[in-house]
Amino acid sequence: MRVAVIDDENIFRMQLKMMVEKLAKIKAVHILVDEFSGGQEFIDALSEKRYDIVFMDIYMPGMDGIETAKTLRRRTERTFLIFLTASDGHYPDAFSLHAFDYVTKPFTMERIDQVLTEILEHTPLDTAFIKISNAGKDERVKLKNIVSVTTDGHYLEIKKDDGVIKRARLTSGEFLEMTGSDKRFVIINRGIIVNMDYLNLIEGTEAYMSDGSTYPVSTRKLPELLQVVEEYKYNNQ
Repeated sequence: MRVAVIDDENIFRMQLKMMVEKLAKIKAVHILVDEFSGGQEFIDALSEKRYDIVFMDIYMPGMDGIETAKTLRRRTERTFLIFLTASDGHYPDAFSLHAFDYVTKPFTMERIDQVLTEILEHTPLDTAFIKISNAGKDERVKLKNIVSVTTDGHYLEIKKDDGVIKRARLTSGEFLEMTGSDKRFVIINRGIIVNMDYLNLIEGTEAYMSDGSTYPVSTRKLPELLQVVEEYKYNNQ
């Protein structure tokens, strides 16, 4: 799980980061915390990273928390957004942006624990799914369970981590659009998409998956692909 803390005051960033990391250790949850001193710095990072939880200070110079949150929401609705502020004057703005919670400063370990507990226990963090039509019925397939997607004529074969293969009348482009351009999925060859969470390694021109399957990798795209995989693994280790 990846958490972002955005605050122009260094003392609050450090304090909150230490609290989250301490609570993660207590709860036995793997959490990586990134700090940002401003809204624009955080927005720039979104081109390379995906955050599950964002703690956002409202009063910041330049791009303030409300404007930063608006930009975040234009990109994703999946992130849990918690506003940080010394006053409650922005409640209407906060909740119009689908904020999960609102924490006033100075915050305490007990208050941050309450927020994280509610997220972890009552709201599943990885429930993103696509909806496909199978045998005339709509079916939801969670993105985290998809190992690979391959083209078969006018259909896609969506392989899940339990070995089940779902067929859907979709193109590769339509599938990626349905995922919201989720960074887990990468095209490794014409008509072949893999979930990098299940990718063990690329050796030569073969991609080896954790379920034992292998797929050919485009020689032309190999250097670029290796870079994408390396960055993804580094950011999500």
